[in-house]
Amino acid sequence: MGDGRNPLVAIGDETGAIRLLESDKDQAPGFETDFVRLPSHDNAIFDISISGDDVSMATACGDQKIRVMDVTKQTITHVLDGHVSSVKQVAFEPACPSILASCSRDGTAMIWDLRANIQNCPDNKGFIAHRPVQVIRGAHASLTAPKGRASRSIVSVTALAWAIPNTFLTACESRAELRCWDHRSIKQDRRGNSQPCLVSAEPKHHQVRPFGINSISVSPDMSMAYTLCKDSIVYAWGTNLLEHGPLHAYYHPELHASSFYVKSDVSPDGQYLATGSSSGSACIFPTAPEYFNKRLYTQKTDFPEGSRVQAVSKNMPVGTGVVLVRAHNREVTDVSWTNKGELVTISDDYHARCWRSDDKGANAQNLRENGEENGRRWGWGWAQLEGEKKEGRDAESSDENSVPPAHDPADGPDFREGEGDSADLHPEE
Repeated sequence: MGDGRNPLVAIGDETGAIRLLESDKDQAPGFETDFVRLPSHDNAIFDISISGDDVSMATACGDQKIRVMDVTKQTITHVLDGHVSSVKQVAFEPACPSILASCSRDGTAMIWDLRANIQNCPDNKGFIAHRPVQVIRGAHASLTAPKGRASRSIVSVTALAWAIPNTFLTACESRAELRCWDHRSIKQDRRGNSQPCLVSAEPKHHQVRPFGINSISVSPDMSMAYTLCKDSIVYAWGTNLLEHGPLHAYYHPELHASSFYVKSDVSPDGQYLATGSSSGSACIFPTAPEYFNKRLYTQKTDFPEGSRVQAVSKNMPVGTGVVLVRAHNREVTDVSWTNKGELVTISDDYHARCWRSDDKGANAQNLRENGEENGRRWGWGWAQLEGEKKEGRDAESSDENSVPPAHDPADGPDFREGEGDSADLHPEE
């Protein structure tokens, strides 16, 4: 899922098609109806990136290719061919819409330039074919293997994000470390693996059992990177302090990153971080500095003895957030903020939902307080406040180590009182 600077949101599906939905509730045709449906691939789309000028859209697919589309003309203009396994993520360089980075299950990350490495296209389908200008081999291969001996195992590169100018971060399936790459100068060691310019320290409690990273989200000013980890905790890193490890973490008992399909995203103003969850909910965490000194950080004594989150809290502050209940019936895989600060979530239940907070929480309060009478709650979701009775799937005990949010609702962000619109994403026959 991806969005640019206009209110249209792009959503890819398992058939390889892209749907553009209008997230602005005052614009036709509304969120419930496709604005346009574009064919792109013949396989499932894993990621979408929109260029900074809102002209181009790149899609990463299970067919091992990346396709770049001119959104204004609704035509495919470039095909990027180089990966030998499913492409997990693709991202335009923020300052240059001609440069992209991608990562794949084949253990590589690649740099592409839409102006270079043009290949002949024998089938003459009207687009330009490219090979990568840089290939980062063994992007997350072990750095401690014996000299002269290449690692035989392929470590899938699960996430990628551009950071400070000319550099990007990658993460993998096997451990919670970030590697930083400068695409202008990438060198290889004797084993043929590429060498990062910087490798982060892992969380200290991961020394006993390592966990991979699902997603990397970078703040608008590129000073912070947020990683959603397979241990169902979000870690916050300073992009200039990676070697010191994560600075703090975020946790909610309803956040479950059971698969690598669960992603996260930072709001355009950098105030909030949203995550999907295998529990069928979405979570929102405040990231703005003004919340740091309020009651949004719990003490280690608030967590069950021996729990995973207690181990985290012994090494760094742990922040809490809110959960959007009745969001979906199955795993919420991706989340994305619109240019107006509304949140869009998609799920394996074939639905997309748009969460709004422009009414200062009046609709959400009505849904919370007035029950199911006359079908009032049908098709709606809202942010669950502390002490509120759990609803739907959220009513089930989600984690033996879970604890209630520790912050005072009066200190929390206004977005917790949101409402939802829904779009049906069932594939066309």
